[in-house]
Amino acid sequence: MSTIHQTYTAIASLERSPFSMILGLKVESAAKGEAIVRMPFDVRLLNDGGPDVPIHGGAIASLADFAACAAIWTLPETQRSATISMTVNYTAPGIQSDLLAQARVRSKGKRVASITVEIHDRRGTLVADALVTYKIA
Repeated sequence: MSTIHQTYTAIASLERSPFSMILGLKVESAAKGEAIVRMPFDVRLLNDGGPDVPIHGGAIASLADFAACAAIWTLPETQRSATISMTVNYTAPGIQSDLLAQARVRSKGKRVASITVEIHDRRGTLVADALVTYKIA
């Protein structure tokens, strides 16, 4: 078991959920209110048209939501969470590349938290950014 999983026990649960496993999502690092998540490139994540087409926007949005959730679960007071809303801005195509999402809790109240997420390809190009709102308890 990695140090991340020892420090933030909920992270392992997030990673082993069936949908997360389909996407191959892995938390690479985490700190209080922050998480970095990798989605490895796989042709199953593509739009139609062969290996040079962009990664499907739904897969990218799922990466953003997962990263935001991982960031929320680094907060010791989090016992439950649920996505309230999410806005994703697609800024460049993700083509034949792992994607790396960096999520940061930007504000948190008693029941609601706001998380920013940036998603980059292996060259460092911003592929998408997102603002995610979570209900927390």
